[in-house]
Amino acid sequence: MKRLLLVVALLGITFSTYAQKKEMAQAFEANFEITSAKTIEAGKYECTASGQAGPYGRVYVTFNFTNKLNNTKGLGEFTGFGWSQTPEGITEATLQGITRNEDGKLIGYSYDALTNGKVMQWRGEFDFVAGNIKLKVKEVQ
Repeated sequence: MKRLLLVVALLGITFSTYAQKKEMAQAFEANFEITSAKTIEAGKYECTASGQAGPYGRVYVTFNFTNKLNNTKGLGEFTGFGWSQTPEGITEATLQGITRNEDGKLIGYSYDALTNGKVMQWRGEFDFVAGNIKLKVKEVQ
């Protein structure tokens, strides 16, 4: 029995030593102005925005906010699409994440896949009163 416990412990140490660790690249900010917002139907909203996003220059985004779980605690989700054009070409991204209400703003969290093969993680504030979106973005390496 002691040998079995020793083998399990050694295997655990070995696997944790070789476990893949995702590191984060340098962060950048993405600041957008909301260009339109509309109600699709009860509980479904769409928002479009554009602004500067670090190395991607001017980026255009569309967010579709829903509450598929009919959550009354202020939690929701979103999907969307973004794109930018730089001298290297056009980069597109699919957007998917969650939101929660906090101090009159929507706070969003997301992991996004880009056509350049990168994955981005961000946290942001959607301020519909001020008409802006502010994100802190990091590339997942």
